[in-house]
Amino acid sequence: MVEFALVIPLFLLLFCAICDFGFALFCRMSVINAAREGARAAVMVSDHSTIPTVASSAAKSAAASGFLSGPVTVSTTCLQTSVSLTSPATIACAGATVGDSVLVSVTDSYTTFFPLMFGASFNLTSTVQMVIDT
Repeated sequence: MVEFALVIPLFLLLFCAICDFGFALFCRMSVINAAREGARAAVMVSDHSTIPTVASSAAKSAAASGFLSGPVTVSTTCLQTSVSLTSPATIACAGATVGDSVLVSVTDSYTTFFPLMFGASFNLTSTVQMVIDT
């Protein structure tokens, strides 16, 4: 019984750390998926002036299905890739043409289950860039 009493706290700490890491990894994959869905929806619209709203709503919808806890922040930037491949210029999305890019960034704050043991919270961020094809 003494050995069990010595080992069980370490075992429970390790088990909690594994569960918390697994859930953090799931939330990270949900943020990546939300950014990808937002970018995919943004490049498929025919009216380019609606790119930011379409990207934001698609990313937030995908994030909601991924059980993300905090408020999701979505930012959308349109890039004119014909200027320079190494340093594209930021343009207004209404003036974007076929061949330009849309950059969608999604940020969420992950709070650990056990803040006293593993830290309070950290940000999960993903950025996806896709080329406008319509």
